[in-house]
Amino acid sequence: MLLTQRDGLIMGPLCRLLGWILNGIYNLLSSVGIENIAVCIIIFTFFVRLCMYPLSLKSTKSSKIQQHLQPEFKKIYKKYKGKKDQASMMKQNQEIQELQKEYGIKMTSGCLTSLIQIPIFFSLYYVIQNIPAYVDKVRNLFLPIATAIDGDSTHFTQIAQFVKDNKIAVTGLTETNYSLNNVIDVLYKCSTDLMNQLVDSFHAGSAVITQNIQQIHEVNSFIFGINMAEVPGFRLTWALLVPIASLVFQYLSMTVMPMQSTGDPQQDQSMNMMRTMTKIMPIFSFMVCINVPVGVGLYWAIGALISFLTTYFTNLYFDHCDMDRIVEKAKEKAAKKIARDKAKGKKSFMDRLSEAAGMQNEESQPANMEKITSTRLKNYTSSTSVNNSSNNAKYKPGSIAAKANALKQYNEKGGKE
Repeated sequence: MLLTQRDGLIMGPLCRLLGWILNGIYNLLSSVGIENIAVCIIIFTFFVRLCMYPLSLKSTKSSKIQQHLQPEFKKIYKKYKGKKDQASMMKQNQEIQELQKEYGIKMTSGCLTSLIQIPIFFSLYYVIQNIPAYVDKVRNLFLPIATAIDGDSTHFTQIAQFVKDNKIAVTGLTETNYSLNNVIDVLYKCSTDLMNQLVDSFHAGSAVITQNIQQIHEVNSFIFGINMAEVPGFRLTWALLVPIASLVFQYLSMTVMPMQSTGDPQQDQSMNMMRTMTKIMPIFSFMVCINVPVGVGLYWAIGALISFLTTYFTNLYFDHCDMDRIVEKAKEKAAKKIARDKAKGKKSFMDRLSEAAGMQNEESQPANMEKITSTRLKNYTSSTSVNNSSNNAKYKPGSIAAKANALKQYNEKGGKE
């Protein structure tokens, strides 16, 4: 059934968790006389961003410390400049990692923040598509209307035809699983006018139903009457404001990200990619928000705005504070952590990665030596391989005896030839 909560090993529990949080926020707002899904989503976005701010702060702090230590990093880059062999590249990376470890620099926090956003976005997409399934008070508004229309299977054909005629975006509507929940799903996707049309077609109108429809409109509306369940599309409506806002806020968010040159060609190349993303990401944001319900786009747009504000003020803080003191404290903290990890025999991911690379390199050396020796032996031509002067023995070229004699001659000469 469409109204049933999202299933799945990962998405199911996450959707229920987000739905539980939204339901709690909605009930809290309702207790002070505010019943609005848009306000609920905005507060939810602030809540999510607040929970993730420590990761974002750690990433920004690491970036600022690395910028402050650029002279040290440039010394390493200069030391190995022009050296493209594998051994030199491994040593350069090892020295960079050791310097980062010494000062507790972790550049992966920003990636982690972005990765966490992905399942939240998709889960919120499913939750907002089915708000009545997760927010009890909203479902209670739809229930009397759905009951008046009736979820009896005899009405399935009429409901299905209404969905088809008005191009209502619902999936999985079949006669075998048709129920009251399906009616609520269809109603939630309807505008106020369509909802009135559906009620009239079933002759289910009453004062209570009219009052509920008006209340649903108020609960599900944002500024200019934008419906949270509406998909903006490429139509000139007020709903288009949300994708435009996401584009603007995403662009502002990207512009305040630190993208200074490091002196390392590889890292500078990454920075150039980031600058390209500054142009691409806002457009991508717009395209996503124009094809999802307004409620999901609102989450994306408000999230980008919060990201811009927090990054801007965090950068402002670090630009006006004593970085020498911050760097020194970071070094002391990193030293304590290294000592604790050493006492426990714990190794970081980068340490394990470096050890694995070193072991792989060591394992490849005997194989390379064996290959070199084999090649030398193969190319080695003994003076007795065909005619041995001591016993006048003759060997057929390429035979086992000829190879054995060549090996003997090779060993006698110490393998130097």
